Amino acid sequence: MSKIRLFLNIVLITSLFIPNKGYALGDFFQEQLDMVNAVIKDQFQRVEEAVNTKYDEAVKVQTKVKDYIEEQQKKISDDVNNYVDKVKENGRYLIDTWSFMPTDDPASRLENPDLVLSVPSIITRNGYNCETHTVLSEGFLLNVHRIPRSKHGREIPKKTVLLQHGLFASSADWILNGPEKSLGYVLADAGYDVWMTNIRGNKYSKEHAWLKENTKEYWNFSWNEVALFDIPAVIDYIRKVKGEDAKIAYIGHSMGTTILFTMLSLRPEYNEKLSVGLALAPEVFISNMKSPIKSLASVTSHIAHTEMVYGAHEFLPKKSFLGQMNKMCEAQQMDSYVCDNVIFYICGADDEQFNRTLLPFFLSNLGTGTSWKTALHMSQLVMSEKFQQFDYGYADRNQRIYGSDTPPEYDLSKVTLNVTLFWAQNDLLSNEKDVMKLHEKLPSSTLYLVPFPKFNHIDYLWAKDAPRLVNDKVLEILDEAMKPKVRDLFFPFRF
Repeated sequence: MSKIRLFLNIVLITSLFIPNKGYALGDFFQEQLDMVNAVIKDQFQRVEEAVNTKYDEAVKVQTKVKDYIEEQQKKISDDVNNYVDKVKENGRYLIDTWSFMPTDDPASRLENPDLVLSVPSIITRNGYNCETHTVLSEGFLLNVHRIPRSKHGREIPKKTVLLQHGLFASSADWILNGPEKSLGYVLADAGYDVWMTNIRGNKYSKEHAWLKENTKEYWNFSWNEVALFDIPAVIDYIRKVKGEDAKIAYIGHSMGTTILFTMLSLRPEYNEKLSVGLALAPEVFISNMKSPIKSLASVTSHIAHTEMVYGAHEFLPKKSFLGQMNKMCEAQQMDSYVCDNVIFYICGADDEQFNRTLLPFFLSNLGTGTSWKTALHMSQLVMSEKFQQFDYGYADRNQRIYGSDTPPEYDLSKVTLNVTLFWAQNDLLSNEKDVMKLHEKLPSSTLYLVPFPKFNHIDYLWAKDAPRLVNDKVLEILDEAMKPKVRDLFFPFRF
């Protein structure tokens, strides 16, 4: 009521100052009403225009989101269809591979106690001393298995070799072919102090000082972190045990070679801490691989994203299909022949060098733990055709980490270590073109073609004729690299 009184008083006072005596009070009210209506109409039009503008913008955003979703769905669909087509295309090779049936009797295969023993227990059972050394790196407790001397030796030799396994593997790779054939034993008998690593996350290096295994933070690594932190920590540990002047030879297989070249490009000071490098089946440039798993590269990012969204950060753990292959491929079952040939299908068929009795042992140590980030990083090498750091998929995130929209390539010109690249014509994962590309980019490298046409990616580990085809050459290279320099012969003392 007070507001109405105030309005009437204003009207009354205003009317006292109206110069025209004939100006009717009704006209005044009408004029005021028209003015208010005009203001209200103007405000309504402005609000209506603003609402229409926002609505149009919302429709545009909705359209963009819809188009983006359709684009991503189409991309995923195309990637999956391409993968299916590739599998169909390679189907005849799978059939050809599975058609191979061996002549030996499965019933003759005896149960192998090595299937349930740890690497140190197997080494000890074969008459060698074995030590386990634990190295701390970024909280991971890395267990390194060491054969310090030959079976009959008493003194620990000064000559030292570091063996680095590949993807899905462990230190078991270097002993699975038994004494006289596996490099772990062969090198020990040849007078070398042998150290066999286990990368973070595998079954021998699962422990972490503060992170739990089922967390995202635990599995947030690829081989980049292994090369940047873990292997340098192991090398420094060995030098602390052996002496700062100890020179260490590095032998890597498959992803073990990826780790070597990554480490030497990111930490070039380690070129001087190693005496020589041997890369068995190098995995650096891998876009030309012939293995059917290449067709998985295009869908790995989608699968990895889905898996990680649901909290699965470990890639193919023991409970997975691959991790359970050893249980499905027991030595007493005919199915093991299929398992043999699935490996041939992926790595290259070589029934002549394949020791089938090793299959259960090999499979029991397969899938020992790695991260989805590692698998995704590998697929990026296939798709990019470059040897580059991990691509986070977003320009702004790459900018925060690398200072560029795309991940930088590893600088192979910094790898000054003398490296021998071992390659084989039937290796479906380490293709000749890719090996030659690596050879051209390295400042100091030599090539060694394994003299057996059917030799494949994993024959380095279990070939029947490994001593003749690989080990003899390895020993020749190491012996040459470990020879004292002329300077050291004439000036053995340091001043």
